Amino acid sequence: MYGISCCRYLDNKVFVSLANGDLAAYRRDSAGGWETSKPSTITLGSATTPITRMLAVQGKLWCGCQNNVLVFNPCTLSVEQTFAVCSDVSRAVLHMASFGYGVWASVQNSAVIKLFHSLTYECIMEANMAPSVAKMLAGCNDIIRQHKAACLRITALLCCKDLLWVGTSAGVILNLAIPHLTASATPYPVLAPNVAGISHGHTGHVRFLTCVEMTPKKHLTAKTKQASKGRSVRRRGSISVASRVLVISGGDGFEDFQHFASNDSAGRDDSTNHLITCCCGRCNGVSSDSTNHLLLWQV
Repeated sequence: MYGISCCRYLDNKVFVSLANGDLAAYRRDSAGGWETSKPSTITLGSATTPITRMLAVQGKLWCGCQNNVLVFNPCTLSVEQTFAVCSDVSRAVLHMASFGYGVWASVQNSAVIKLFHSLTYECIMEANMAPSVAKMLAGCNDIIRQHKAACLRITALLCCKDLLWVGTSAGVILNLAIPHLTASATPYPVLAPNVAGISHGHTGHVRFLTCVEMTPKKHLTAKTKQASKGRSVRRRGSISVASRVLVISGGDGFEDFQHFASNDSAGRDDSTNHLITCCCGRCNGVSSDSTNHLLLWQV
């Protein structure tokens, strides 16, 4: 029995990547249940180069294997295309996120993210997050800043609406506008993205980024009157309020990068896991000495 790296559901199948480099595909039986005892097994990697990340993109399964991405067809259960995310074979693909015709990817022990076209597989853009993280850490202790800069790497990626959210090992959360790509193979100009830092983040690593949609209840409008057969008839109309999308980050400790703690309480909760919820591009007021923190941004 081998360990599981990740799971993905695509084309009415469940794909499970195993620590030995195999990809197991589970189908449904004629009754609609899952045939858990008879998976199709395809060898894509090895025990030293397992599949580290999987992502459904344009009906295909992108599998990060070593420094490469294998574009896997879920219907034929075969690899259609292979391309390198970086030239260093020692750096495995750890994170991927897709939006439209673009797929963002990052590799092990690197602060660089790259944007690939989902149909042509060409690299459209790459951006180094280190300068933006250094700017956010400008007010912290010199030793801490130097340590975080020396081991800086990407730890989470999330595409939500028109923004790419980036979590880092420094605890800093960044976002940048996602360029709108088309299906055309026309070369795109490589422009430096405008990366913005979020004022609230984590003391340690950003462990994950995800989002949820909050759909509010319908609000009743004022009563309207309509004459009918000599009587007043009251009718209630309803109006829908636009749903909110909350971006959630989880990580070690909580940090306000605009006001670094300099008293005896500094570092007290550094090892405590915190959940940060973001809404409206701003953070609601939260006491810095609280064990748990809830912050809201809406996108």
